[in-house]
Amino acid sequence: MIVRNFIENDIEEASKIVHLVWGDLYAKESIELQTLIYNFTLNYYHLNNTFSFALDDNGLKGLVFAGYKTDKNQSIENFNARIETLPQDDKITALNFLDYVENTGKEVKSVMNDNDLMMGLFISTQKGGGRMLLSKLADTAKERDIKNIYLWTDTVCDFEYYQKNKFTLVKEFECNVNNNNINTLIFKKEVF
Repeated sequence: MIVRNFIENDIEEASKIVHLVWGDLYAKESIELQTLIYNFTLNYYHLNNTFSFALDDNGLKGLVFAGYKTDKNQSIENFNARIETLPQDDKITALNFLDYVENTGKEVKSVMNDNDLMMGLFISTQKGGGRMLLSKLADTAKERDIKNIYLWTDTVCDFEYYQKNKFTLVKEFECNVNNNNINTLIFKKEVF
């Protein structure tokens, strides 16, 4: 198992992993909408190649994406253009998802300093792989004198994992995603 830089050619395989891990949340939606949401999530958080890593073990087994709060790309514009072609119900679900992602991101950025990182996407399907990815991200952050890594997650995910890996809870708030009320959590890890 190795940790390497994430590359554009990893997007298709990464989308399958996102679908595998998050599939239940949008299981009732069309395959087209599910694919759009998972691909958007990857593109939205793949902001900074310096802080984007893949876990490779004869195929993609995980990834972590992080970036500065000022990093941007064209993913929202591309997503908005794509949802215009969807049926009305799918469009409403997609817009709800986009609203959730943007608002939680703003919440995280409101507690960050300019030189902090926001970990936007973190998935591992390999036991021990998550720690390898976090370690690589932390080492890269240290090399660049970054003091803190922030992230948001929700109570649908394994949020206790972050506490076990020395992240501390900074803020908690309730959101509605796909007609489900869930608690959203912001965590912070100091990089030494």
